[in-house]
Amino acid sequence: MEKLSLDSVKEIVHSLYNITGTITPLPGELDLNFSVKTNAGDYILKMASREKCKLNFLKFQNNILKHLKGGDTGLILPQTIPSIKENLITELEIEGKNFYIRLLTWIPGQLWSENSFFTTGLLFELGVKAGKLTQHLKNFEDTYPLQRKFHWDISQTSWTKEYQHLFDSEKKKYIKYFYDGFESIENQLAKCRKSIVHNDINDRNIIVQLNSEKVIGLIDFGDATYTATINDLAVCITYAMMEKKQVLEAAIEVIKGYHASFPLKKEELEILYWLVGARLIISLTKAQLNAQNEPENEYHQISAAGGWELIKKWHRISPDFARILFQNTCGYKEKKKVLLFKEYSQASNYHLSDLIETKKTASFQPLNLDISSNSISNMEDVRTREKMANRIQALWLEENEKIFFGGYNEVRPELINEKNRITTLNGDFWKNLFLGIQFWYFKKFKLRALIPGKIIELDETEKILIIEHPFDNKEKFYSIYRNLKIESSKEVDQEIDKGSLLGTHKPTEKNAFCFQLSLLSPQMLPPVSNCLQREKEVYNQIFPNPLALFKEVKIAENRLDSETLISERKTYLGKSLSLSYKDPLKIVRGDGAYLIDDKGRKYLDMVNNVAHLGHEHKKVVDAGKKQMEMLNTNSRYLHENILLFAKNLLATFPKELSVVHFVNSGSEANELAIRMAKSHTGQKDFIAVEVGYHGNTNACIDISSYKFDGKGGKGAPEHTQIVPLPDAFRGKYRGHQSGPRYAAHIQDAIKSIYKKNRKPAAFICESIISCGGQIELPQDYLKLAYQYTRKAGGVCIADEVQVGCGRLGTNFWGFQEHAVIPDIVTIGKPLGNGHPLAAVVCTPEIANTFANGMEYFNTFGGNPVSCAIGKKVLEVIKEENLQENALEIGNYLKEQLKTLQNQFPVIGDVRGKGLFLGFELNDKNKNPLTNAASLLVNKMKARGVLMSTDGPDNNVLKLKPPIIINRNQVDYFIYHLKTVLQTSNLNTSKI
Repeated sequence: MEKLSLDSVKEIVHSLYNITGTITPLPGELDLNFSVKTNAGDYILKMASREKCKLNFLKFQNNILKHLKGGDTGLILPQTIPSIKENLITELEIEGKNFYIRLLTWIPGQLWSENSFFTTGLLFELGVKAGKLTQHLKNFEDTYPLQRKFHWDISQTSWTKEYQHLFDSEKKKYIKYFYDGFESIENQLAKCRKSIVHNDINDRNIIVQLNSEKVIGLIDFGDATYTATINDLAVCITYAMMEKKQVLEAAIEVIKGYHASFPLKKEELEILYWLVGARLIISLTKAQLNAQNEPENEYHQISAAGGWELIKKWHRISPDFARILFQNTCGYKEKKKVLLFKEYSQASNYHLSDLIETKKTASFQPLNLDISSNSISNMEDVRTREKMANRIQALWLEENEKIFFGGYNEVRPELINEKNRITTLNGDFWKNLFLGIQFWYFKKFKLRALIPGKIIELDETEKILIIEHPFDNKEKFYSIYRNLKIESSKEVDQEIDKGSLLGTHKPTEKNAFCFQLSLLSPQMLPPVSNCLQREKEVYNQIFPNPLALFKEVKIAENRLDSETLISERKTYLGKSLSLSYKDPLKIVRGDGAYLIDDKGRKYLDMVNNVAHLGHEHKKVVDAGKKQMEMLNTNSRYLHENILLFAKNLLATFPKELSVVHFVNSGSEANELAIRMAKSHTGQKDFIAVEVGYHGNTNACIDISSYKFDGKGGKGAPEHTQIVPLPDAFRGKYRGHQSGPRYAAHIQDAIKSIYKKNRKPAAFICESIISCGGQIELPQDYLKLAYQYTRKAGGVCIADEVQVGCGRLGTNFWGFQEHAVIPDIVTIGKPLGNGHPLAAVVCTPEIANTFANGMEYFNTFGGNPVSCAIGKKVLEVIKEENLQENALEIGNYLKEQLKTLQNQFPVIGDVRGKGLFLGFELNDKNKNPLTNAASLLVNKMKARGVLMSTDGPDNNVLKLKPPIIINRNQVDYFIYHLKTVLQTSNLNTSKI
């Protein structure tokens, strides 16, 4: 390609258009392209060689742009700028060569190819905008392209056949496969709708708005042509799938968006898979030819590597599966075979005993092994197939050795493993939905043919046998037998009668016998035993429920959906009870740092500090279960557990704090602490911190500014003095040296109490203020606050309900960070790891004055089960070095957040210690971005990460994950957080 000096280009722009600006060369296949940046606006100069480009072709492009008139409000398209002499195309001789010159408006934004993060929202948006363009062009007519032979037109793919010899045998395999596929649908393609289309919506022709999921423009109509309209979508999804891990995921989002703007026809979707393959053939053949003809031009090779990677991935996808998926996406369900199977199953009269034959008569019993089933205990007990088998065998013995069966459409916990983990644009999902029925019987049994047919596949190593059955003369379906020792007499093409012995299943076989049906031949789609939840609708059409064949089996009804559950909550539960997230989750299991919903999606829990050691920690669960099986009663009887737990707990405190009272919740703990303070001092006035929260009892609400200053509250009671939130970032005083200034307000509160001729009972404060926004107390604040309070005769209460038990890493208790010793410490959430358990630890002096003759009794406080659990929690923290983990991983997480803060100014502050962290979203003037925080929470939830907001303005994202969280899980969190920050304009977010 010719090269021109930038000075020459600058002179051309000035002389033709009277424009002066900065000139930068851009890549191009046929044109010389230059960006022209000026103070008044930006342009692109296109110079086409007269030898390589026809004038009518350029006029055709201008006519398209004229028809489109710059696009619409949602899609910006280039406009052609006339020259000083009002010419849209100027022919110019430069250095002895003739060029056609055009100037087009520049579309601001970022090229798709320059984008680092892709989301389903962005892909859907691409489809919407591509469909809009097709809609705008459908009535455009121009004579130029009607007779044009154009190699980039998918409908003309046949030209590539003569160049297949250019590829080595490995690459030729893919080229030939997709070429043969194209030939098979060429007649169908010829009957499809036709129009003039863009034909080159690739990653260098798509303009994306920075930090958003918006496609704002499409450029370069140099490949526009008259062809089958569906070809334009094929081109678009081909490039959208480049370098994506899950190519079908990307394709589906684009198709959904495109269909929303330009409704597709079923017959177009039927051939779309092969059209993508054809586009790849053209691209790779062109790259191969260009590499020979112009080896110095790197532009020709840009997409070749990505093209080969994609063609291999596309080759692994069943064309029939893709067809059904594409059609389903646009509302065209697979009907013919589904209806045939429905009719067949309704007319059938099979029994489970026709399939399974045991030595002694055994009855059949359905067994639910779904993720939400109580047949499954702790996730640790069923994490592998072997463990699941052991669990089922125990149930089998309990049920008098019946034949268990079930599994279809169950979300299976043993399938939630690394092998089945699928990384998608929306985070990780698991192929955990089971597509057959299993039979469990821990004795030898025989398998017989249920339906007459012909064996078409037999694999003794894989222990699989497939039989073909006719619906009628044309249509067939297939039965699949898995995990059986196949009879030696059986062979491929053998006709099989109903009741023929197929094989046996032995008790040593850890895999259950599995029976499936398929409406597609295994040549079209090899049998699939489990799939992603999002694939359920399609796979259910292909692999229908085998239980429909058996008359004695009633297929279980679906569980209550989320809408029904929400409706019933509103009917039966208190109206003040809230749900998290815009679309609430139905959580059915906990597993370490994860919560699992009813669809088997694992959510990384970055907020639930109740599950201190991780959800359903097996050692803790076993400790509680073991004691519950023996005894659970109140503390009026002698028992070792309460004393063992008390000793272990007090060993974590300074010697001054040596007496403990056990209760059931953080609210109860603070309620008791309030009583103790009043009893010890004889006073009623409390000093508490603004936006502080200490529980839901009457007395706790009375000292919780978070409640009484919030919605529905009536302000501070007469006996409560509130001091300013010691927020060094955005509070009344700022900076790390602001502690003494904030502490001075405690003296002001004491003076207010003195004016009423009273004295303070206590000052209460969390060691890091949680609901106030994860506020770290400034240096010397707590030390001075305690000093002022004690001097006035009050006691000091440290609320450790949220921060205690090693969460901060450097110390076991938060108050130790400040070199103070409280008079009373309240503990809650972490102590029971989800079990309702809390405690109040105090000095002997406080305990003695509280013991004034009125017995303190708590029915459940200190019961043997709770104490066994609490003791085990403390032991696990020590045995598994979890305080050290909180420090190491907490520091790592904070460092990563600080790095993001440098990249994204919307993160105004990162604060906290250990695994009690928070980051605040603000604009450049430190104003809170409440809507942005809410948006971020919901977007992270969609990516499999649970977060929540706090602070007076709900703009602080709190991070309090289980302290077992590891570095890989933190990396997962940071990656998705960065993706959301990169693709969401949080400064202007509105919910």
